[in-house]
Parts: sequence; structure tokens; C-alpha cells
Amino acid sequence: MRRLADRYATEVCLALHAGREVPAHVRDALPKLPEVMAATDRAAGAATRGAVELAEAVLLAHRVGETFDAAVLDVDEPRPAGNGRPGRPPGGTVALDEPPVRARCTGELPLGERVRVRLTVADPTERRVAFERA
Repeated sequence: MRRLADRYATEVCLALHAGREVPAHVRDALPKLPEVMAATDRAAGAATRGAVELAEAVLLAHRVGETFDAAVLDVDEPRPAGNGRPGRPPGGTVALDEPPVRARCTGELPLGERVRVRLTVADPTERRVAFERA
């Protein structure tokens, strides 16, 4: 699916080069192509993220409880519980240097700074890795 746009572009070029009309099925598909390609890109992105998350969880599965140096990439605002939603404690996204892993971390995190974090979850079945500030 990711090469679908190339396929249609090739059909247009071949028709124009041969001096014939672009086939009707190609002309009909061109207006829909951006939407189709966006959906394909989303699916491919989700598959890639899932593969990376699985690899990270497998890599760290035997290291739950260990501490690591990490860089704080993003910080979430805490959200109080309400309207049927659970609250969200302070936290954000951290990246380890070694092994190269990026995951959610709970605790007070200073954006852009380095912190020590403790691995609390590394579950390959759920493709999930989580840390807490150490």
C-alpha cells in the first residue's frame, strides 16, 4: 500500500509518454489517493511503533527494578480525576542512553534535564515499558 501513489504516478507517466489518455480507473482514483495514503501511513506508523515497543520491552524484561540515567523529553500536566476519567499523576516521556529506550515515566520531571529513573514495567506481552523517577 505504501507504494500505491508510485503505481498511479507510473500509470500516468506511461500513458502520457505513449500519447494516450490516462486510464479512467487512474483518473478516478487520484482525488482519493491523499486520504488513502494518509490512512496507510497511519497503519504503517502504528506497526513500526508496535515493533519498537516490543523490542524495548524484550530488551528490558529482565531488568525491572534497575535504575538508569535518562533525559526528560516531554512533561505531562497532572490531570485530576473527574467526568468518569481517572486522574493522571505527574510524569512524562524519558529516553535512556543505554539501552536506547523511550518510555513513560511517572514523577516530577524537569523538562530537558537528566534524571535517574527506575524501571517498573517491561512487559513484552503488552509491549509496554514504564519508569518512575528514582
